[in-house]
Amino acid sequence: MTDEGESQVLADAEAEVGENALTGSAGAAASVDQLDGSPLLSELLGPALGPLERFHAKLFEQGLERGIIGPRDAGIIWERHILNSAAAVPFVRDACRAAGSMRVADLGSGGGFPGLVLAACMPECEFTLIEPMERRVVWLTEAVEEMGLGNASILRARAEELVAPRASSGSERKRHRARNERKGAPRTGSMQPTHSAVPAPFAVVTCRAVAPMTKLAGWALPLVAPGGRLVALKGKSAQAEIDKASKELRKYGGRDARVVEAAVGPGLESTHVVLVDKV
Repeated sequence: MTDEGESQVLADAEAEVGENALTGSAGAAASVDQLDGSPLLSELLGPALGPLERFHAKLFEQGLERGIIGPRDAGIIWERHILNSAAAVPFVRDACRAAGSMRVADLGSGGGFPGLVLAACMPECEFTLIEPMERRVVWLTEAVEEMGLGNASILRARAEELVAPRASSGSERKRHRARNERKGAPRTGSMQPTHSAVPAPFAVVTCRAVAPMTKLAGWALPLVAPGGRLVALKGKSAQAEIDKASKELRKYGGRDARVVEAAVGPGLESTHVVLVDKV
């Protein structure tokens, strides 16, 4: 899963990795993070600060070399990646409570944003981090163990593999629709019922810098249970993406798509969260 025009900060970071870290050029990597030791971290992260400090240390020490962050990220890991991800916590928590389920999937987890951060902040929820790239799966697996997260598991897969393919012929579409209706599943893009790692849809699906909404709708919404919600961290073009993807959102059961400006912390730049309800 790659970003196609997405303005979210993680995409920028990964572009830097491609240009610098993977070619051996370290750029102007910072020697310290500007928020290290700040009382703001404890204020914003509470009990999650301990595991997130371990995650931060791993990112700072290994992230550039392993292609997880860009060289200009080293001094702003807290703000750009960890606190930015944590800004989604209240939206995920509210959606879980409304759905009556604590099951959350993080789609295209990459280096762990927002999935690992959310799992550390929300121990009451069960997280499945879905990531197709082997090197990132290895990274996520290490991080889960080092952070001591007992509520996070890793699934190496593409979203497309978890969604039933659309039938091609008229008769196939009719059989597919009838089968889904018997199971109470959406008419298109229903989940694969045979995938052992994902036995049922999730209350919430989260993501950051995965794809434009026109593609994300078909990847993420089929994984959301009716009454659940998609929570996507996006850039400043979020509303334009929603407008462009209105057809795809409705096709996969998405309703009431809206953009919320979410506070990251005092004096820090806010982020944009796209919320889409699933019917």
